[in-house]
Amino acid sequence: LPRAHDLAFIQYTSGSTSAPRGVEVSHANLAANVDMIGAAFGFDEHSVMASWLPPFHDMGLVGSIVAPAALGFRSVLMAPATFLRQPQRWLQAIAAYDATCAGAPDFAWDLCARRVTAAHKAGLDLSRLQVAYNGAEPVRAATLRRVRDAFAGCGLRPEALFPCYGLAENTLL
Repeated sequence: LPRAHDLAFIQYTSGSTSAPRGVEVSHANLAANVDMIGAAFGFDEHSVMASWLPPFHDMGLVGSIVAPAALGFRSVLMAPATFLRQPQRWLQAIAAYDATCAGAPDFAWDLCARRVTAAHKAGLDLSRLQVAYNGAEPVRAATLRRVRDAFAGCGLRPEALFPCYGLAENTLL
């Protein structure tokens, strides 16, 4: 078994705090961050994640794969290219798998608000979504309003919108 301060992986940063570089993430860093994510998002064994985020990005790896596995709840994954071509498929997966949590960068939420049509929204139930997190890049208030307005008729509750911030230099959250 690895020790707490053994290297878990190297996370490459985009350079938001300095020049882009690799940051060594220990098992202790990862465990502490997973615990913080679980507490901040209110995860438990009944949580369900629906994600298209790539596993080479910290939000995809830590948020959509490691945290659910470590905290013991289900995570349903789809290919990033599927989301980019047909963003409604992610929302349909959220509804189909009764996801309680789903998240993405601001551009992705904006893409959903702009490209998901009334026909795609017919029968779409987002009422079980407790946490719709938006992070990994600047979160725009206009995007949050567009998403709220675009999906209110699908049961998306305004209080589910969860702007957040993370640094690869700090594992994630």
